Amino acid sequence: MASENMFPRRKRAHGRQVKDLRPREPKRKEESLEVQAGPGAIDVARYIADMTAQLEAMATAAHLDLLAYFLGMAKAESELFARTNAPEEPEPPPEEESPGFTFPSDE
Repeated sequence: MASENMFPRRKRAHGRQVKDLRPREPKRKEESLEVQAGPGAIDVARYIADMTAQLEAMATAAHLDLLAYFLGMAKAESELFARTNAPEEPEPPPEEESPGFTFPSDE
């Protein structure tokens, strides 16, 4: 049968215990996806985005296309991290409209 479609068949475990493929619970708190990033991590992500943008430009100028691609991916990932983990900024209170410039009265 393997010769018909040219793909080898998968071998069975033959008495060995088959690995459980269900998702596991995280062992440490750091492995959890719901960990809040601190302001330090967000600053580092922004710094990495700036540095990788410069490095990507250098790699592109030197015709290092694959390196430029990976640096662009690192830049995009760090920008995404900084954007999605940034703390919510409260909206500024509405400013009162100023009457504009008024000439002094001749009174």
